[in-house]
Amino acid sequence: MKIFKKKIRESSILYQRSKGEKVLFGIVFVLFFLYAASLIFPLLWLLINSLQDRTIYEVNLALGNAFEFPSALHWENYSYAFTQLSYNGANIFMMFFNSIWYTLAYTLGGVLMSAFTGYALAKYRFKLRGFMYGVIIFTMTIPTVGTTGALFNLVYNVLHIYDSPLYVILKHLCGTGLNFLVLYGFFRNVSWSYAEAAFMDGAGHARVFFSIMLPQALPAIVTLSIVSGIAAWNDYMDVLMYLPSFPTIASGMYGVSRTLPRQGYSTVYFAALVISMLPILILFTCFSNVIMKNFAVGGLKG
Repeated sequence: MKIFKKKIRESSILYQRSKGEKVLFGIVFVLFFLYAASLIFPLLWLLINSLQDRTIYEVNLALGNAFEFPSALHWENYSYAFTQLSYNGANIFMMFFNSIWYTLAYTLGGVLMSAFTGYALAKYRFKLRGFMYGVIIFTMTIPTVGTTGALFNLVYNVLHIYDSPLYVILKHLCGTGLNFLVLYGFFRNVSWSYAEAAFMDGAGHARVFFSIMLPQALPAIVTLSIVSGIAAWNDYMDVLMYLPSFPTIASGMYGVSRTLPRQGYSTVYFAALVISMLPILILFTCFSNVIMKNFAVGGLKG
């Protein structure tokens, strides 16, 4: 038994490292541990203070003891979050509803349109194909701040879709940079022999795409949809600028934070923040393996 354990120990990767490599490994481990702690600490602080009494929290904050554990757990802060907090006439229930349809429109529009565009540019030869690809890549290099004024003028004065859900649909039907690049590269590597066999059996271009090509890209599409959905759920600046009458949970919490000194709902606000994070935490927990399996070095694997 001792000989067997010794062989396992000697064959381990850590045992085979040199002394310098072990020191380097230890330093990297400490750095990553500190980085992880820096991410967990704010979440722990938020959870603790969401269960704190508001008066006690204000006193502790004034005394510099903002991380003191509560003597009693005030779960009523979470119920108060649904009844006392609101922004632009929308309570948390309405914010969640707005976040759901905004996330769906953001994700479905961006990913599916990127799939359509990436497939067409990757598999079909036509005039201006290279020019269109070059324009798409060039627009990705332009800073968002540089086009904000022109985009606002287009939305408000030209298209007249300011403060309308139609803005979300039209904007994200244009797709997004990362989604397009990933799906374009994916379809470039898919053999065209699948399509040729289908054409010989009488299938049309739409049938080939929806029945043959799109299912092969399903792992990449699912992964991009999850990542885009997380980004959409956390997006607040776009909603504040173009959809002020439809506050999402992200933009609503940002708006509520600006009125906290006047309303005095600090611990209730912390409870609302915890509630707002739960859908994303559940989503990532359920699909983290899907994301990690489909992501490879340099892109996605199908």
